[in-house]
Amino acid sequence: MQWNVELVLHPGSTVLELKVVLNNRSDVRHRFYWWSNAGVQVWDDSRVSYPMQFSASHGFTEVDTWPVDSTGTDLSLLKNQTKGPVSRFVYGSREPFMGIWHPQTDTGVVHYAEYEELPGKKIWSFGADADGLDWRKALSDNNSAYMEVQGGLFRNQETYAFLQPRQTIHLTEYWMPARGLGGIVRANLNGVANLSRQHHALSVAFNANQKIPGATLRILDGSNVVLNQKLDLAPECTWTHDVAPADNAKRYTFEVLDGRGELLLHQTEGEFDWTPKAQVQVGPQQHYAMPAAEKRSEDDWVQLGKDEELNGARLTALSDYKQALSRFPTSLTLEKAAGRLSADLLRYQEAVAYLEPVERRETWNAETAYYLGIAYDGLGRAREARLAFESARLLPEYHAAASLRLAELEARQGQLQLAENDLREAVRSSPDDLRSGEELVAVQLALGHQKEARALAKQCLTRYPTSYFLREELGQPDNRHLGADVDRILNTAAEYLRLGLYERALDVLSRDYPAVPADQREPAEAIPQNHPLVAYYRGYCKQKLGRSPAEDYSAAARLSTDFVFPSGAITYQVLQSALRANPQDANADYLLGTLEFSVGMTDAGLDKWKDALALNPRIPALDASVGRALLHVKGDTERALAAFQRGVIDDPANLENYLGLDQALSLLKRPASERVSALTRYPDRDNMPANLVYELALNLAEADDYDSAVALFHNRFFLRAEGGTNVRQVWVEVRLQQALAFARKGHCEAALETASELGAVVPGLDFTRDGLQPFLDAARTNYILGELQDGCGRKEEAKVLFQRAASAADSEQVAWAFMAAKRTASYDEGKWRARLLIALAANLNTGSSLEAYNYALLQWELGNETAAEAGFRDALLLPDRQIAYHLTRLALADGGN
Repeated sequence: MQWNVELVLHPGSTVLELKVVLNNRSDVRHRFYWWSNAGVQVWDDSRVSYPMQFSASHGFTEVDTWPVDSTGTDLSLLKNQTKGPVSRFVYGSREPFMGIWHPQTDTGVVHYAEYEELPGKKIWSFGADADGLDWRKALSDNNSAYMEVQGGLFRNQETYAFLQPRQTIHLTEYWMPARGLGGIVRANLNGVANLSRQHHALSVAFNANQKIPGATLRILDGSNVVLNQKLDLAPECTWTHDVAPADNAKRYTFEVLDGRGELLLHQTEGEFDWTPKAQVQVGPQQHYAMPAAEKRSEDDWVQLGKDEELNGARLTALSDYKQALSRFPTSLTLEKAAGRLSADLLRYQEAVAYLEPVERRETWNAETAYYLGIAYDGLGRAREARLAFESARLLPEYHAAASLRLAELEARQGQLQLAENDLREAVRSSPDDLRSGEELVAVQLALGHQKEARALAKQCLTRYPTSYFLREELGQPDNRHLGADVDRILNTAAEYLRLGLYERALDVLSRDYPAVPADQREPAEAIPQNHPLVAYYRGYCKQKLGRSPAEDYSAAARLSTDFVFPSGAITYQVLQSALRANPQDANADYLLGTLEFSVGMTDAGLDKWKDALALNPRIPALDASVGRALLHVKGDTERALAAFQRGVIDDPANLENYLGLDQALSLLKRPASERVSALTRYPDRDNMPANLVYELALNLAEADDYDSAVALFHNRFFLRAEGGTNVRQVWVEVRLQQALAFARKGHCEAALETASELGAVVPGLDFTRDGLQPFLDAARTNYILGELQDGCGRKEEAKVLFQRAASAADSEQVAWAFMAAKRTASYDEGKWRARLLIALAANLNTGSSLEAYNYALLQWELGNETAAEAGFRDALLLPDRQIAYHLTRLALADGGN
């Protein structure tokens, strides 16, 4: 996928125009979405001008009223956002604008896009609670907040779509300032207006986005003209007018017309393009519940796989397509899906096995023929590939894509004139596709058609000025730009390789690229001259040209593979060739294994890594890669543990080895002291990453070494990550566990004292000065403190804490609220079981360790121990979020809670 954004400032206009082009450069359908995002500095009195009556949550799980939500809170005002981050999507509105207004500066910013082109809108804010205030310190130099104003193609950011090969989407959106209006009620490309009632007057204000000579400004009361004023408007002057007195029973209309009498802006008080309230269902939204595997229909399996592909889980999707075919072996839809995805994942033999039976039954199907062509080509079956591509291009949906692949096949066979003809067809059929234009220029130049090729190259560069391939063809390579990112060099070379233009590729790969400042290049990546894939590509080109590749392959074998991420069909061919030339090349083994593993060839990838380890056990990240593969894919925790233990020796600075050790040891239920021993082997304790500090502190607490755990918090800076673990949560948990430890040993006085100091400010720990309360108020904290008070004989205090925990409304805390409720006199089993089932339905998406933990806890409380144990295992395999590993270990040690 490729995206281009052109920012345009027009003379005499205040509007910033964004011209967006989304293009699928690849050979296969590709998932995508589009959301533009502007960070806007805000203050507590800043207000979101969101033209809607309803907003939707992430995942479209619920719809609420806007700006005042179902709790009676006006979320459009920043200072009211005291319950955590606010992330809401527009719903039930076709209005094309949104903005933010700052009363203290009487200014604002507005986003505008035609609804038919870009209907999605979203607001994001860290909120104004303690955590939100904490983010202000982390992200600003003046303690200000910021909001994100976003425009998108789809209804929310969980929604993706597919873009087919050679397809392009064009979008245009705009940003504009507003000044002296008092608010934002209407905006378009001509200007921004506000209509507001103050006492018994109607105030009207308008900012023009460009000069409007001889404009007419009208205020109407129905058909009665209240004001009809002609004047010249300019962006630097805000026009205002008060209607006083204004009848509160009437709705006034404001209009702006240009000098020719054409209407530029129209707004009647309270009138917007909204879906009627009666047609909107507020509250939780119904979603189709995917049945259990044994109950799924063929359509269920197809939809499940499609959703997984749209969410980037291609390997899971392929696995599910295969499982579905075991149930529905004659399904053409499933065979086609499995074959197409196999071709995408470079699993060409599998693709042929799936698609050939479909092609025999549906000879007219262009999609089947196209992906069969890709598979045949990948297997070196050129004649069959040609026939498949010729069949695919008979129908319009694959005409351009198949024509381009035919041209590449012909060019590699030396048939450049045929290739030129087919590339002309691709460009004619899909004139916005940059890759077709680039390759046509390259083939025309190779044929000696200099004048035509250069004219086309210049024409394409006018539309796509970022094309470094076209600059190559014009003899004007941007070497600094290429040298800043090795992938640009490899992508350029790969495009030449697809056309068999090996000399041109070799030229790109053989240059000494200039040094680029660190802040202008990919971090930690080797310069092109020291990058192994560049050397492997270079050797491959020489091999294709009949020259010896030995020098380049040998050089590649000696270069560092650190931060090298191989991908794509061309790299697959190059690495296979290098390994055939030298089976003792550990780098080629490692990189090819990495690529194979990434496309689901797990056993083949592990075999390559095994060979690489035997040849060179100190390849960076190799042990960690093997460990993660064994842990997450093969489910072999013991062998994964051994791999991570080797990694600590061979690659001691690699954080993944320590995180992997922690996961493996946790899954194996090894003692906390063993996990502590593993984590403390990290070589730079003073600069240990925050997530490792948190995990070490929690493991120390689990090992009853509280002094060491507490010491870890001193003299450190804890970097914040959006959605990540907060140092305050870890601190409260360590101290809470210390209080429990005192109580378990019968030291109630020390336990109660420690519990009473959970929220105390600790000298030297600035994070304890604020932001602790949300963690102290959590249902789990209150429940545990209730247990502590009860165990120390303070029954009345315990009752208060249990009641407080039971009243928690947060779905993530419902299991703990349930446990607390059982300790109260008003416990109603039927009511609470129903609430647990509702919470369980909301926690079915185990996309994070915390969600998996909550899911497992709910299953345990409902008596579903097998499902709970599976959920707890998932929690330890997913990336840790908000101390989920620690909570899971405690739950497993305590029989589920």
